[in-house]
Amino acid sequence: MHPFGPSLLLLLLSFATVNGAFLSNLNATCFRCICDASTGCSTSTTCRQSYCGPFSISRAYWMDAGRLVLPADEPTRWGAFEDCANDYDCATGIVTQYMEKYGTDCNGDGLVDCVDYTMLHVNGGPRCQGALGGTFASRFYQCLREGKRDSSRTFG
Repeated sequence: MHPFGPSLLLLLLSFATVNGAFLSNLNATCFRCICDASTGCSTSTTCRQSYCGPFSISRAYWMDAGRLVLPADEPTRWGAFEDCANDYDCATGIVTQYMEKYGTDCNGDGLVDCVDYTMLHVNGGPRCQGALGGTFASRFYQCLREGKRDSSRTFG
């Protein structure tokens, strides 16, 4: 047996667990709140100042996330970015891939959660530590509070 065999296996297992854990918090409520704070979840098919779709995604963000496109489309086709970013399901795929690439504890609280994903979305992966501010932050935190309140209700 290789002397690093068990250690390497343990390291790989912990890495997979960490990666799986950070995406486990990226749920429908988190997507809804990022979307709501970004554009009010507008389904407008026009891009504004180089940002497109309900999550207000830039071409650079899309490229960094891996150039996801709609089924049967090609990333090299003119308009492929805009079509995907303007489609809610495709856009959530872009955001997911971006979070898979950069997922980290942006606010230093020891957890990787929806607030961290939102900081990544707004500030960018390499510099995600910037605080959320302004109208975006107000809408995001309000949505998150409502989402937590709704998910804690019991019906009987």
